[in-house]
Amino acid sequence: MIARISTHLSCSEEDLWQKVIEPASLQYVASPILNFVPEQEGDLSGEWQTGTPYPLKLYFLKFIPLGRHTITIVEIDKETNTIVSEENGRLANIWNHTIHFREVAPGRLSYTDEIEIEAGWLTPAIWLFAQIFYRHRQRRWKVLLQTKHT
Repeated sequence: MIARISTHLSCSEEDLWQKVIEPASLQYVASPILNFVPEQEGDLSGEWQTGTPYPLKLYFLKFIPLGRHTITIVEIDKETNTIVSEENGRLANIWNHTIHFREVAPGRLSYTDEIEIEAGWLTPAIWLFAQIFYRHRQRRWKVLLQTKHT
């Protein structure tokens, strides 16, 4: 199943790139619903690197373990403002995520999260969770970009 959630962000493409390329931003926008803990210290420092698997421990509400989750960035394209990751974990065999954004007016971006989800018989429930979670993430992006806080 595909979940596609869109919003508008009040920032420039460059402002968003400065944040979206940092794994620390994932922690901020996912919190407090999901928390990603690197299996190895420092794995979520610096900038995302293509082709590098990021093995993580995933927690719901910071204390309920959801098992291992691996994120591998397969594309970072500043020309098309696109980031593509292939992800998987205990609950979802496939959780492939595409972020795409474009300027629609000066200082205003159209931003879309598209998630391909395959989780067997759990797919409809996980798709519903994605609908809620990515709306939360997009609200958190708005806060992060307003405060310039990481």
